[in-house]
Amino acid sequence: MIRKGGVCVADAKRVFAFEPYASAAGISGEAAPGVTIAPRRVASMLNLRGDADSAFPPAGSMTPVALPREPNTASATQGLRALWLGPDEWLLVSESGPPDIADAIGSATVTDVSHGRAALRLWGPDVRSALAKGCALDLHPRVFAVNHCAQTAIAKVSVILDHVRPGVFDIYCPRSYAGSFWHWLTDACAEYRYTVSAPA
Repeated sequence: MIRKGGVCVADAKRVFAFEPYASAAGISGEAAPGVTIAPRRVASMLNLRGDADSAFPPAGSMTPVALPREPNTASATQGLRALWLGPDEWLLVSESGPPDIADAIGSATVTDVSHGRAALRLWGPDVRSALAKGCALDLHPRVFAVNHCAQTAIAKVSVILDHVRPGVFDIYCPRSYAGSFWHWLTDACAEYRYTVSAPA
């Protein structure tokens, strides 16, 4: 283990759980697919727990990205995204390694969950229809708008679903379910024609 910014992080080489399945499928370039699937190489995922007023003084403003207070919403800065998971819980997702939050955590607890989750990015005109086959949430943009997130179940797998940009969704699932989730997802997308993209 190494310590960076007051947070213990694993120093082992990361293995991104969805990439073997994406490689086996082959990077394809089908014209105008209904859904594009890309494994995500997320550098760091930190679970933050604590009261937003006392554990992250002042009111979370010292963290590199403002912690969202509204339920099931997300906030972002360049390369860093904070997802609301509960009144005292957030997931901090970084594209460039663990952020330096040593001066911001106060009495909060921070857990590196980078090795526990696998991430995918999905987009395309039929992405909502494909996800709706296994997800009970209403994913219409008027209901599940950009910068909304939710802990939910897709195909009976507990995931975090994040609407990153219009029609672009990130999914975080337990890495032990990566294989079964990949097979369900590609089967759900088959009727819309899907393509597998290089890691995002």
